[in-house]
Amino acid sequence: MTTERNPFDGLDDKPELDTAETRSQLFTDAKRGFVRIRKDFVQRPSKPRPSILADFVTGRKERALDLLLTIHALQPILDGTPLALATWARLLDSEKRPCTTRAIASALRVLEEMDLLHTEGPKTAPEIVLHRENGDGTLWTKERPDAAAADPGRGFFTVPFHYWTEGTIDRLRLPGKAMFLILLKETQDPAGPLTFTMPVERASEWYGISERTAERGYLELSKRLIIRQHVQKIPDARHPAGRKEVHHRALAGHYSTDYREFLRDEAQKASTGTK
Repeated sequence: MTTERNPFDGLDDKPELDTAETRSQLFTDAKRGFVRIRKDFVQRPSKPRPSILADFVTGRKERALDLLLTIHALQPILDGTPLALATWARLLDSEKRPCTTRAIASALRVLEEMDLLHTEGPKTAPEIVLHRENGDGTLWTKERPDAAAADPGRGFFTVPFHYWTEGTIDRLRLPGKAMFLILLKETQDPAGPLTFTMPVERASEWYGISERTAERGYLELSKRLIIRQHVQKIPDARHPAGRKEVHHRALAGHYSTDYREFLRDEAQKASTGTK
């Protein structure tokens, strides 16, 4: 007599995914390796210069900022398959800053009030419809970066997925995130300056954030080894010593201009099927 095998042998329950595993799986599914954000999210191309990023900083809306960037990053896999609030909460959860579905729902309301998106469908797993990053209320589009080359305000900068998968989003606080995004925007062009030289006293005029916020942001990025720094002394007739110091800062590692260009090139090759 033949012994019937149990068809369910080995089908044991597996452990739930944690935050790191959730990020790894979803960002792998999104494929590109980076997300494009329009430059006028950080700074308007004409006066007054401060833009939506400044609103996040001055309003202390860190959770909403985290959620917005994450939604943009995962946009390729969200169309028609919305994530549950609990999944968004797990994506943004961290040991030092736990996240709940209530926090996600609150962040979504903030983003709707800022005219950066609107939601449709069930509240537990809403369909998220993105608006343009500058808060003008128009719908977000998949405009190609080269289509906006003639308009600096409509150019793009990229945020590598390492920001999420390596936990940088968890280690930085709002000042560090603000300066990180500013540096990404200002050092995007591989043919342009690789360093950023903004004196902190110009932060309010140029980006709408306080001098203290800029100082704290620089310090965070330095402690986390996200930026490299160099002090250059140059002639200055007005300075008592006849020369002044210029502080150059550049993003390092997976956030450097060269690495971001490498990611862009790899994505371009993948889209065209070239090697």
